[in-house]
Amino acid sequence: MKNRIYFFANFGDWSKIPFGGGEVGNRRTLALLKKLNYDIVLIPKYIRVNDHSLINSIELLFKIISNIFLFAKTLINGQRKGAIVHIAGFYGIMIYFEYLLIAIAKVLHYKVIYEMRGGGANKYYEEGHFLYKFFFKKAIRRSDEIFSQGKENFSLIKKIDTNKRIFYYPNYVQGDFYPQQYPQKPKDKINLMYFGRLSKTKNTDIVINTFILLAKEYNNVYLEIIGNSESQFYTDYINNKIKESNLESRINILPACNHKELKKHLVDKSFYIFPSKEPREGHSNALTEAMAWGLIPITTSQGFNRSVIENDSLIVEKLDVKCFVNKIKYIIDNDLIEQFSYNSYNRVLSNYTDEIVLEKLKEEYDFLFNVKFTKIGRASC
Repeated sequence: MKNRIYFFANFGDWSKIPFGGGEVGNRRTLALLKKLNYDIVLIPKYIRVNDHSLINSIELLFKIISNIFLFAKTLINGQRKGAIVHIAGFYGIMIYFEYLLIAIAKVLHYKVIYEMRGGGANKYYEEGHFLYKFFFKKAIRRSDEIFSQGKENFSLIKKIDTNKRIFYYPNYVQGDFYPQQYPQKPKDKINLMYFGRLSKTKNTDIVINTFILLAKEYNNVYLEIIGNSESQFYTDYINNKIKESNLESRINILPACNHKELKKHLVDKSFYIFPSKEPREGHSNALTEAMAWGLIPITTSQGFNRSVIENDSLIVEKLDVKCFVNKIKYIIDNDLIEQFSYNSYNRVLSNYTDEIVLEKLKEEYDFLFNVKFTKIGRASC
């Protein structure tokens, strides 16, 4: 009998491209699990509604209740022996729903993995009311193991349960995306880049202002931005900033593109500016993808940026344009572009490729299928 995984996750609408990092990550996890040749039983999370109007709210409630019944029915009729229930969750407002799923699986005598996707766990816990903290702690304690997308979550998990086993399960780049050899960067140009959603929480305007200040000192600095804007208002705001700078000939803005096209844009870029203050920022796929092509990330510490980059000299502690400018200037003026660029590339190829994550995931699942859980005191990372 094959070992079986009941995988509950938000996959989105399979007929459409995935929406957001959560759906992308869950589809990637599914692809890895299939490679490991386990018997996979999918339990898809309900598909979100477009807004929270009265009609859509009623529809959402019906979807949630139906989803709970589907989850319970699947496990009641499932095999317990040699089986694990893997629940990909986002805590926050979803913790009550996710705890109910964990409780159902445990009552039915399954081993349970609770995967914490996205960032903001510490903030939710610190600012949460009594009820939130109660159910979050119950979710951690009742799960047999926690998969965490970021190392920043470890201290909170251990604070709740010192013996809880934790597996570091980061985002990663796929083999057909990253270059097998370090991509040399141009010597005559310094190309800056941002790609991702253009929004206030991502502070795309800071990217532009950083470039404007650098362009006053270096006549070989250029900027490329790739992504779709959150609104027409923000698009106009960005376009006006560029027009006022009189540097339009050195700025290129393009709509979001697929990974095949993205690679062509990354190959000659030296810096990735990422001033995100997105509340749910976790392990940014864009960050890892940029680093995989040797872009030097200059970022905030939002989400899991610090542990992914593992170089505090590239982390901007204050959301200020001058701080971004000074970080980049130091690297340029001290002729460190090639060194820092190679370090970024090597960081990803040593830690965040699909092959590396697949191997570690297999080791962890092999352990879980063979262990009897009592209290396990070590964290696997």
